[in-house]
Amino acid sequence: MAATSACSGARARPTAPTGAAQSKPTAPTRGAQSRPNPPQGDGRPGLTVIGKTVYIGWSSSNGTRNAEALNLGWTTDGGQTITRVTGGETTLPGEGPALDSDGRGVFVAWTNSTYTLTIAYYDGTALTCKTRLSGVISPHSPALANDGSGTRYVAWADGTGHLNFAKVNSANCRSPGTITLTRRNRLPNTTVAGPALVNDSTSAGLGIVVAWAGTDSAHTLNVASYVDSATLAHKVSVAPNPPAASASAPGLASASSDLYLGFRGTDGKVYTAYSEGCIPSCFSAGTDGTLAGSPVGMTGGQHTWLSYFDSGGRLVLKSF
Repeated sequence: MAATSACSGARARPTAPTGAAQSKPTAPTRGAQSRPNPPQGDGRPGLTVIGKTVYIGWSSSNGTRNAEALNLGWTTDGGQTITRVTGGETTLPGEGPALDSDGRGVFVAWTNSTYTLTIAYYDGTALTCKTRLSGVISPHSPALANDGSGTRYVAWADGTGHLNFAKVNSANCRSPGTITLTRRNRLPNTTVAGPALVNDSTSAGLGIVVAWAGTDSAHTLNVASYVDSATLAHKVSVAPNPPAASASAPGLASASSDLYLGFRGTDGKVYTAYSEGCIPSCFSAGTDGTLAGSPVGMTGGQHTWLSYFDSGGRLVLKSF
Protein backbone atom coordinates (compact mmCIF):
# COMPACT_ATOMS: atom_id res chain seq x y z
CA MET A 1 0.00 0.00 0.00
CA ALA A 2 1.52 3.29 -1.06
CA ALA A 3 2.00 6.05 1.43
CA THR A 4 -0.50 8.85 1.04
CA SER A 5 -1.11 12.30 2.43
CA ALA A 6 -4.69 11.77 3.47
CA CYS A 7 -4.52 13.03 7.06
CA SER A 8 -6.93 15.86 7.70
CA GLY A 9 -5.74 19.15 9.10
CA ALA A 10 -1.98 18.57 8.85
CA ARG A 11 -0.38 21.53 7.12
CA ALA A 12 3.27 21.48 8.10
CA ARG A 13 5.50 18.82 6.54
CA PRO A 14 7.25 17.11 9.45
CA THR A 15 11.00 16.64 9.67
CA ALA A 16 12.92 14.00 11.57
CA PRO A 17 12.69 14.37 15.36
CA THR A 18 15.86 15.28 17.23
CA GLY A 19 18.12 12.28 17.63
CA ALA A 20 16.48 10.16 14.90
CA ALA A 21 19.01 7.77 13.43
CA GLN A 22 19.66 8.08 9.70
CA SER A 23 21.53 4.80 9.21
CA LYS A 24 19.82 1.89 7.51
CA PRO A 25 18.92 -0.83 10.02
CA THR A 26 20.23 -4.34 9.78
CA ALA A 27 17.72 -6.49 7.93
CA PRO A 28 16.31 -9.46 9.84
CA THR A 29 18.18 -12.67 9.08
CA ARG A 30 15.74 -15.28 10.41
CA GLY A 31 12.03 -15.89 10.22
CA ALA A 32 11.32 -12.98 7.85
CA GLN A 33 8.56 -13.08 5.25
CA SER A 34 7.72 -10.36 2.73
CA ARG A 35 4.00 -9.68 2.52
CA PRO A 36 2.80 -7.91 -0.66
CA ASN A 37 -0.72 -7.63 0.74
CA PRO A 38 -1.80 -5.62 3.81
CA PRO A 39 -1.65 -7.71 6.99
CA GLN A 40 -4.88 -8.51 8.81
CA GLY A 41 -5.22 -7.62 12.46
CA ASP A 42 -6.72 -5.44 15.16
CA GLY A 43 -5.68 -3.24 18.05
CA ARG A 44 -3.54 -0.10 17.84
CA PRO A 45 -0.53 -0.66 15.55
CA GLY A 46 2.81 0.25 17.10
CA LEU A 47 5.14 2.36 14.94
CA THR A 48 8.73 3.58 15.07
CA VAL A 49 11.30 4.66 12.48
CA ILE A 50 15.01 4.08 11.89
CA GLY A 51 16.18 6.21 8.97
CA LYS A 52 13.87 5.35 6.05
CA THR A 53 12.65 2.10 7.57
CA VAL A 54 9.27 2.03 9.32
CA TYR A 55 8.79 -0.70 11.91
CA ILE A 56 5.23 -1.86 12.59
CA GLY A 57 3.90 -4.01 15.44
CA TRP A 58 0.39 -5.44 15.48
CA SER A 59 -1.81 -8.21 16.85
CA SER A 60 -3.72 -10.76 14.78
CA SER A 61 -5.93 -13.75 15.42
CA ASN A 62 -4.17 -17.03 16.04
CA GLY A 63 -7.27 -19.09 16.72
CA THR A 64 -7.39 -18.72 20.49
CA ARG A 65 -9.93 -16.86 22.62
CA ASN A 66 -7.63 -15.26 25.18
CA ALA A 67 -4.55 -14.39 23.13
CA GLU A 68 -3.59 -13.16 19.67
CA ALA A 69 -0.33 -13.40 17.75
CA LEU A 70 2.15 -10.58 18.30
CA ASN A 71 3.63 -9.50 14.97
CA LEU A 72 6.61 -7.31 14.15
CA GLY A 73 7.49 -6.17 10.63
CA TRP A 74 9.26 -3.46 8.69
CA THR A 75 8.86 -1.63 5.40
CA THR A 76 11.05 0.62 3.29
CA ASP A 77 8.43 1.34 0.63
CA GLY A 78 5.64 2.95 2.64
CA GLY A 79 3.87 -0.32 3.39
CA GLN A 80 3.64 -1.72 -0.15
CA THR A 81 5.74 -4.64 1.12
CA ILE A 82 5.98 -5.49 4.81
CA THR A 83 8.65 -7.95 5.90
CA ARG A 84 7.29 -9.79 8.90
CA VAL A 85 9.42 -11.27 11.66
CA THR A 86 7.87 -14.30 13.30
CA GLY A 87 8.40 -14.58 17.03
CA GLY A 88 5.72 -16.79 18.56
CA GLU A 89 4.68 -14.26 21.21
CA THR A 90 1.06 -13.51 22.07
CA THR A 91 -0.82 -10.47 23.29
CA LEU A 92 -4.32 -9.61 24.47
CA PRO A 93 -7.05 -9.59 21.81
CA GLY A 94 -7.58 -6.11 20.40
CA GLU A 95 -4.49 -4.67 22.12
CA GLY A 96 -1.42 -3.93 20.01
CA PRO A 97 2.23 -3.54 21.05
CA ALA A 98 4.23 -0.33 21.55
CA LEU A 99 7.51 0.26 19.67
CA ASP A 100 10.44 2.61 20.25
CA SER A 101 13.78 2.74 18.42
CA ASP A 102 17.24 3.39 19.84
CA GLY A 103 18.66 3.95 16.33
CA ARG A 104 19.96 0.39 16.04
CA GLY A 105 17.07 -1.84 17.05
CA VAL A 106 13.55 -1.65 18.43
CA PHE A 107 12.11 -1.97 21.93
CA VAL A 108 8.74 -3.75 21.96
CA ALA A 109 6.26 -3.61 24.87
CA TRP A 110 2.99 -5.49 25.14
CA THR A 111 0.62 -7.12 27.61
CA ASN A 112 0.40 -10.89 27.43
CA SER A 113 -2.58 -13.19 27.97
CA THR A 114 -2.18 -12.89 31.76
CA TYR A 115 -2.29 -9.06 31.51
CA THR A 116 1.40 -8.85 32.44
CA LEU A 117 3.47 -6.05 30.90
CA THR A 118 6.30 -7.53 28.83
CA ILE A 119 9.24 -5.73 27.19
CA ALA A 120 11.84 -7.07 24.74
CA TYR A 121 14.42 -5.76 22.27
CA TYR A 122 14.50 -6.62 18.56
CA ASP A 123 18.13 -6.59 17.37
CA GLY A 124 17.50 -7.29 13.68
CA THR A 125 17.48 -11.05 14.22
CA ALA A 126 15.18 -11.91 17.13
CA LEU A 127 13.44 -10.61 20.23
CA THR A 128 16.09 -10.57 22.95
CA CYS A 129 16.13 -9.67 26.65
CA LYS A 130 12.43 -10.54 26.90
CA THR A 131 11.21 -9.67 30.38
CA ARG A 132 7.81 -10.34 31.90
CA LEU A 133 7.47 -7.70 34.60
CA SER A 134 5.87 -9.62 37.44
CA GLY A 135 3.09 -7.71 39.15
CA VAL A 136 2.89 -4.99 36.47
CA ILE A 137 -0.63 -5.55 35.19
CA SER A 138 -2.51 -3.82 32.38
CA PRO A 139 -5.57 -4.75 30.29
CA HIS A 140 -4.58 -2.28 27.53
CA SER A 141 -1.81 -1.45 25.08
CA PRO A 142 1.22 0.22 26.70
CA ALA A 143 3.25 3.11 25.25
CA LEU A 144 6.99 3.72 24.84
CA ALA A 145 9.10 6.84 24.15
CA ASN A 146 12.64 8.05 24.77
CA ASP A 147 13.75 11.58 25.59
CA GLY A 148 16.42 11.73 22.87
CA SER A 149 19.28 11.35 25.35
CA GLY A 150 18.97 7.66 26.13
CA THR A 151 16.29 7.64 28.84
CA ARG A 152 13.29 5.55 27.85
CA TYR A 153 9.82 5.64 29.42
CA VAL A 154 6.93 3.21 29.43
CA ALA A 155 3.35 4.19 30.26
CA TRP A 156 0.36 1.95 30.86
CA ALA A 157 -3.10 1.84 32.41
CA ASP A 158 -3.34 -0.46 35.41
CA GLY A 159 -6.31 -2.64 36.34
CA THR A 160 -8.21 0.32 37.77
CA GLY A 161 -7.52 2.55 34.75
CA HIS A 162 -4.92 4.77 36.45
CA LEU A 163 -2.01 5.99 34.36
CA ASN A 164 1.37 4.57 35.37
CA PHE A 165 4.84 5.64 34.22
CA ALA A 166 8.31 4.23 34.73
CA LYS A 167 11.81 4.44 33.31
CA VAL A 168 13.02 1.44 31.33
CA ASN A 169 16.45 0.17 32.41
CA SER A 170 17.90 -2.08 29.69
CA ALA A 171 21.58 -1.82 30.68
CA ASN A 172 21.74 -5.52 31.64
CA CYS A 173 20.49 -6.66 28.24
CA ARG A 174 24.06 -6.77 26.98
CA SER A 175 24.85 -9.54 29.49
CA PRO A 176 22.31 -10.91 28.40
CA GLY A 177 20.00 -10.15 31.28
CA THR A 178 16.61 -8.65 31.90
CA ILE A 179 14.88 -5.29 31.68
CA THR A 180 13.84 -3.54 34.89
CA LEU A 181 11.62 -0.55 35.67
CA THR A 182 12.71 2.33 37.90
CA ARG A 183 11.02 5.44 39.29
CA ARG A 184 7.50 4.15 38.84
CA ASN A 185 4.69 6.65 39.40
CA ARG A 186 0.98 5.89 39.63
CA LEU A 187 -1.12 8.93 38.74
CA PRO A 188 -4.66 9.91 39.76
CA ASN A 189 -5.57 10.40 36.07
CA THR A 190 -7.63 7.55 34.60
CA THR A 191 -8.18 6.28 31.08
CA VAL A 192 -10.48 3.86 29.27
CA ALA A 193 -7.70 2.65 26.92
CA GLY A 194 -3.94 2.58 26.54
CA PRO A 195 -2.06 5.91 26.57
CA ALA A 196 0.26 7.32 23.88
CA LEU A 197 3.75 8.78 24.45
CA VAL A 198 6.11 10.96 22.41
CA ASN A 199 9.18 13.08 23.07
CA ASP A 200 8.46 16.70 22.14
CA SER A 201 11.15 17.60 19.60
CA THR A 202 9.60 21.00 18.83
CA SER A 203 10.77 24.38 20.10
CA ALA A 204 8.22 24.15 22.92
CA GLY A 205 10.39 21.51 24.61
CA LEU A 206 7.63 19.88 26.65
CA GLY A 207 9.64 16.71 27.23
CA ILE A 208 7.73 13.43 27.36
CA VAL A 209 4.14 14.09 26.27
CA VAL A 210 1.27 11.73 27.02
CA ALA A 211 -2.22 11.51 25.49
CA TRP A 212 -5.14 9.48 26.82
CA ALA A 213 -8.89 9.02 26.52
CA GLY A 214 -10.60 10.05 29.73
CA THR A 215 -13.04 8.05 31.83
CA ASP A 216 -15.55 10.92 31.89
CA SER A 217 -18.86 10.33 30.14
CA ALA A 218 -17.70 12.28 27.07
CA HIS A 219 -14.39 10.35 26.84
CA THR A 220 -12.46 13.59 26.48
CA LEU A 221 -9.00 13.34 24.94
CA ASN A 222 -6.28 14.84 27.12
CA VAL A 223 -2.66 15.83 26.46
CA ALA A 224 -0.02 16.65 29.09
CA SER A 225 3.68 16.50 29.93
CA TYR A 226 5.04 13.76 32.16
CA VAL A 227 7.61 15.32 34.52
CA ASP A 228 8.79 12.23 36.42
CA SER A 229 6.27 12.71 39.22
CA ALA A 230 2.71 11.76 40.15
CA THR A 231 1.43 15.08 38.79
CA LEU A 232 1.28 15.94 35.08
CA ALA A 233 2.19 19.39 33.72
CA HIS A 234 0.70 21.49 30.89
CA LYS A 235 -2.51 19.42 30.85
CA VAL A 236 -5.06 20.40 28.21
CA SER A 237 -8.03 18.78 26.49
CA VAL A 238 -8.57 18.57 22.74
CA ALA A 239 -10.78 21.41 21.50
CA PRO A 240 -14.46 20.40 21.49
CA ASN A 241 -14.78 20.09 17.72
CA PRO A 242 -17.29 17.18 17.64
CA PRO A 243 -16.70 14.49 18.44
CA ALA A 244 -13.05 15.18 19.51
CA ALA A 245 -13.57 12.25 21.86
CA SER A 246 -12.49 8.65 21.84
CA ALA A 247 -12.84 5.44 23.80
CA SER A 248 -9.74 4.05 22.04
CA ALA A 249 -6.00 4.35 22.51
CA PRO A 250 -4.69 7.45 20.64
CA GLY A 251 -1.41 8.01 18.79
CA LEU A 252 1.15 10.83 19.09
CA ALA A 253 3.96 12.13 16.85
CA SER A 254 6.30 15.13 16.97
CA ALA A 255 7.63 17.26 14.11
CA SER A 256 9.78 20.39 13.89
CA SER A 257 6.97 22.80 14.75
CA ASP A 258 3.98 20.68 15.70
CA LEU A 259 2.76 17.85 17.85
CA TYR A 260 0.35 15.53 16.03
CA LEU A 261 -2.46 13.50 17.58
CA GLY A 262 -4.40 10.71 15.87
CA PHE A 263 -7.39 8.82 17.18
CA ARG A 264 -10.52 6.83 16.34
CA GLY A 265 -13.45 9.02 17.29
CA THR A 266 -16.53 7.80 19.10
CA ASP A 267 -18.22 7.90 15.67
CA GLY A 268 -15.69 5.40 14.28
CA LYS A 269 -13.88 7.93 12.07
CA VAL A 270 -10.15 8.65 11.92
CA TYR A 271 -9.32 12.06 13.40
CA THR A 272 -6.06 13.97 13.38
CA ALA A 273 -5.14 17.09 15.30
CA TYR A 274 -2.04 19.25 15.35
CA SER A 275 -0.80 21.96 17.65
CA GLU A 276 0.16 24.53 14.97
CA GLY A 277 2.85 26.07 17.11
CA CYS A 278 0.81 26.78 20.25
CA ILE A 279 1.73 23.53 21.92
CA PRO A 280 -0.23 22.03 23.46
CA SER A 281 -3.10 24.42 24.08
CA CYS A 282 -4.76 24.59 20.67
CA PHE A 283 -5.29 21.05 19.44
CA SER A 284 -8.34 21.01 17.16
CA ALA A 285 -9.39 17.72 15.59
CA GLY A 286 -10.65 17.13 12.06
CA THR A 287 -11.56 14.18 9.85
CA ASP A 288 -12.04 13.41 6.17
CA GLY A 289 -14.65 10.82 7.12
CA THR A 290 -12.45 7.73 6.81
CA LEU A 291 -13.70 4.91 9.03
CA ALA A 292 -11.35 2.87 11.20
CA GLY A 293 -11.83 -0.55 12.72
CA SER A 294 -9.13 -0.04 15.35
CA PRO A 295 -7.30 2.58 17.39
CA VAL A 296 -4.71 4.75 15.63
CA GLY A 297 -0.92 4.56 16.00
CA MET A 298 1.56 7.30 15.02
CA THR A 299 5.28 8.03 14.86
CA GLY A 300 7.62 10.69 13.49
CA GLY A 301 10.64 10.47 11.19
CA GLN A 302 11.38 11.89 7.76
CA HIS A 303 7.58 11.78 7.51
CA THR A 304 4.88 11.57 10.14
CA TRP A 305 3.30 8.13 9.93
CA LEU A 306 -0.21 7.08 10.91
CA SER A 307 -1.58 3.53 10.96
CA TYR A 308 -4.78 1.67 11.83
CA PHE A 309 -6.87 -1.28 10.68
CA ASP A 310 -9.82 -0.53 8.41
CA SER A 311 -13.31 -1.97 8.86
CA GLY A 312 -12.21 -5.11 7.02
CA GLY A 313 -9.27 -5.65 9.38
CA ARG A 314 -6.63 -4.62 6.80
CA LEU A 315 -3.60 -2.61 7.92
CA VAL A 316 -3.50 0.98 6.65
CA LEU A 317 -0.21 2.95 6.71
CA LYS A 318 -0.16 6.63 5.67
CA SER A 319 2.36 9.43 5.79
CA PHE A 320 2.11 13.22 5.62
